[in-house]
Amino acid sequence: MDSFGPEEIILKKSLLADGALLLVTMTWGLNFVVMKNALTKITPYLYLGIRFTLASIFLAIIFNRQLRKLSKEELKGGLIIGLCVFMGFVTQTIGLLYTTPGKSGFITSIYVVLVPFLAFFLTKEFPGWFQVLGAIVTFTGLGIISINEDFTINIGDALTLLCAVAFALQIIYTEQYVKKSNPINIAILQTGVTGLLTMVMSFWLEPFPVTIDPMIWTAILYAVIFCTAGAFAIQNIAQKYTSSTHAAVIMGMESVFAGLFSLIFWGETMTLRTLFGFSLIFGGVLITELMPAIPPKPADVRTLEEINK
Repeated sequence: MDSFGPEEIILKKSLLADGALLLVTMTWGLNFVVMKNALTKITPYLYLGIRFTLASIFLAIIFNRQLRKLSKEELKGGLIIGLCVFMGFVTQTIGLLYTTPGKSGFITSIYVVLVPFLAFFLTKEFPGWFQVLGAIVTFTGLGIISINEDFTINIGDALTLLCAVAFALQIIYTEQYVKKSNPINIAILQTGVTGLLTMVMSFWLEPFPVTIDPMIWTAILYAVIFCTAGAFAIQNIAQKYTSSTHAAVIMGMESVFAGLFSLIFWGETMTLRTLFGFSLIFGGVLITELMPAIPPKPADVRTLEEINK
C-alpha cells in the first residue's frame, strides 16, 4: 500500500474540503429559485423560522453526544456566527421579494470581495492591490445591474448588498472559531439562533397562517436538509482545512449557479446590460481571489533572495 506524507494528507483534505464546499454552493444556487417560488405562498420570516429551527433540531438529534460537550468558546462562536447568519438571511430573503433570483445570487456573491476588506479591520493587514482592483470591478458591475435610469437603487438589491456584508462576516468568524472548536456544535447553535430570532420576528410582524401549502413543505425540507443543516455542517468542517478567502471564492460560484438555475427554471430574462454587470461581478471575484495566487517571477524571487542576503 502507498503511504502518504503529511503534505499529501493535508492536500487531500484540502481538495475534499473544496469539493464539499462546491457541492454546498450548488445547492445554495438552486435554492434561490426554490425560495423565490416559496415566498409567493409563505411569509419570509415564517419561512426562515421554520427552516432554521428544523435544521437546528435535525443536527442536534444526530449529533447529540457532541452537543453535550458544548464549550464556552463554541457557545460564543455559535452566537456571533448565528447573528451574522440571521442578518444575512433576513436581508437576502426580504430582498428576494423585490429582485430576481439571478440578481440576488450575483449581488450576494460580493461577499467574496468583502471578506479580505472586513478581515483587514480584524488583522490590520492590507488586503492587497488586486483585492482593491477586484472590488472596483465588482462594484462597477453591481452599479450596472442595480442602478436605475433615475439613479435610484432597487430596495431588493440594496438589502441583498447588506446580506453580502453579513455573509462575509460569517465566513471570517467561522474561520476564527471552527479551527479551535467543534464545528458541528457551532453549526447547531448558529442555525438555532437564526431560527429562534426569525420565528420571533414572524410572530411579531407577520399574520399567523392557518395552513401551509403542502408544496411549501417540499421547498422547506429541501432548504433544511441540503441548504442549512447539511450545508453549514459541511462548511464548518471544510473551513478547518481551508482559509476564509479560499472558501469565499469557491462559494462565490453560488452566483453562477443561481443565474443558471434562474434562467432555466424561473425564466429570468438576461439583457446585455445584465449579462455585462454579471460578468464584471464574477470577474471582480476572480481577480480578488485568483490573482494573489500567481507565484512571483523567478527574477522577483532572485531579487528577494539578494535583499535577504
